[in-house]
Amino acid sequence: MVIGIGGVGSVIGRKLHEFDCFDRIVLADLDPIFAQQLAERTPKNRFVVVQVNAMDTAALATLMKEHKITVTCNACTCHTNHSVLEACLRAGSHYLDMAADIYSPPGVKRPGKNSFEAEIEKFNDAYLERGLAGILCMGMDPGAVNVFARWAMDRLDTASSIRVLDADNAEVKGYRFASLFSPETLFEELNAVPYYVRDGKITAGKPLETEVSWHRFPDPIGLVKTYAVAHEEGVSLGTYPPFIEKGVKYSVFKYALTDAVVNLARSIDLLQLDTWKKIKVDGVEVAPIRVATAKLPKPAQLGATVDGYSCVGTEVRGTKDRRRVEYFIYTMDSHRDTYERYGYSLTVVQTGIPPALAAKLLATGRITERGVMMPEALDPEELMNNFSREGLPIFVEKREVERL
Repeated sequence: MVIGIGGVGSVIGRKLHEFDCFDRIVLADLDPIFAQQLAERTPKNRFVVVQVNAMDTAALATLMKEHKITVTCNACTCHTNHSVLEACLRAGSHYLDMAADIYSPPGVKRPGKNSFEAEIEKFNDAYLERGLAGILCMGMDPGAVNVFARWAMDRLDTASSIRVLDADNAEVKGYRFASLFSPETLFEELNAVPYYVRDGKITAGKPLETEVSWHRFPDPIGLVKTYAVAHEEGVSLGTYPPFIEKGVKYSVFKYALTDAVVNLARSIDLLQLDTWKKIKVDGVEVAPIRVATAKLPKPAQLGATVDGYSCVGTEVRGTKDRRRVEYFIYTMDSHRDTYERYGYSLTVVQTGIPPALAAKLLATGRITERGVMMPEALDPEELMNNFSREGLPIFVEKREVERL
């Protein structure tokens, strides 16, 4: 079952349909129009389209039991995670999602806390008891980048740092400004407190002021300015016990941003428009962030207008046989080529392929880990061996330093 059939959900559904191990793929949404469109344009489809509210746990569990769901991919907003996790637990389905709420340290209150560590704490024991897997944040970043980190860590004797790096040189024709994914999410991330791990401790930075540095990405992106941004893997990779045991004391997620985007995000924050909390304007209640982004184009509309490349990867530094070693594992692809192949933007394709592949490996018994976990807890070999053949091209750069 795929819940939430937007761009990412559609990519997941389409990819699952390529796998013979699934005799039925249930596409579920509160408004199933995109699910119906996907079914209509797929020859000899095995899709079942249903309408359901992801926040209605009881109805969702009943639906899962009715269709004998083996694996559920939650492609809805992260605010539905607890509801779908609970429904999967009741119905006996494995669970996958692509994101959690922004990390919130102990003692800091957030409404509806859905951060990854809260989900693990609440559901892990119950999933273990039922022999189920709940894989959190299994998109691109977080998701595949966590798997890259584990793959590199397994090849090192010791490690000191993990950096997740995301850069894009896309140009969107016809718009003064456009975001390739949800603009509300973009500004929420950029203006949130960026938590990361330094000297073995979770550290709070200042939005768009923390860990600012230049990084050289593979051509044609090249040298760009990067900023620490709030992302789940910036904390999870530096707090995962097996990584700590190997010596990791630093982990961060860094995003390459132009000066124009940085200034825009700061302006929205300065004007206090970066909030979902509704205010009354001219007698009407509105969420300021919805007003700030209302005139921007929808990301799903942009595929044919985007040129350029995206590079997302994980840099791991450590030692092997007393030599300093650095891995950079990344995926890189063209926005235009991806749109012509899939009919979807590169951003949603990159996010949709990892959970679809993980669902296949769960259904075929090739992912054997159980409990609720982040992707770095998985054996990375099956995933790494299959990413490229499933449409997510993977490259590995390895640098060694030897003293003469």
